[in-house]
Amino acid sequence: MTLTKIVRKAYIRFIRPRFQEELSWQRMKLPWFVWQYAQLFGVRGITLGQKLFLLRKFLRIDWFVTLAHQPGEIVAVLRHISQRAALPGEVIVEAGCWQGGSSAKFSWMARLLGYRLIIYDSFQGVESVQETQDGRGTDFSGTFASPQSVLIHNLQRYGAVDACEIVPGWFADTLARTPVHAPVRAAFIDCDIAKGTYEVLQGVIPSLAADGVIFSQDFHIPPVVDLLKNPQTWQKLNADFPRMHYEGGTLVSMQFDSGAMVKSPGQ
Repeated sequence: MTLTKIVRKAYIRFIRPRFQEELSWQRMKLPWFVWQYAQLFGVRGITLGQKLFLLRKFLRIDWFVTLAHQPGEIVAVLRHISQRAALPGEVIVEAGCWQGGSSAKFSWMARLLGYRLIIYDSFQGVESVQETQDGRGTDFSGTFASPQSVLIHNLQRYGAVDACEIVPGWFADTLARTPVHAPVRAAFIDCDIAKGTYEVLQGVIPSLAADGVIFSQDFHIPPVVDLLKNPQTWQKLNADFPRMHYEGGTLVSMQFDSGAMVKSPGQ
């Protein structure tokens, strides 16, 4: 047994039971994950001072807001969108925000790099849909429910709320019906179900910038993986099959070849 496994077993058996509050667990686990922020200093397109500014903001969020992501996943998003300056009107989309920890981090990126952050969420938790594929799947129905007021509070206290726009409602009633109204430089999807993921793609794909990137933080959930790896998914969206890159944690990025990102209807 490796040292890492021994430490993990000791943590689960002796330490975690002493901390019943989820935020306390998160603070205890932070030393295991905070080192991922070292990747921040390899990000191009921003200055050292800006990196230190973001690091300070991110660590404060990690300490005070319950999260469902790892630091390295946030840095991966920053690495992509900082490769060039924001064009007028470009936005970052977050689909599924829970308590707004990731939203607060994205909001600082948005303000720093010249984007606007659009946050979509039902604020009622994961939709009650049981999804399986070949007997695999997980029922997340009702989990990660948090009211919009919690998101707003955390954005006001720990984020750049002035850089944000909030769109409440099920994805079927928002993104699936009305594509994003501005060019999308990056979209971060964390909705835990294939149905919601597809609905987000319906609203993002038509507005995706030529060098835009889509992230799914659900690349550990079999129905979502099957959806994203299925060529028919992208055919239905009138899009070419994307290049996928595993970014660490449960995150995968998806990009399209320049000029062939979205097909014309009937192509």
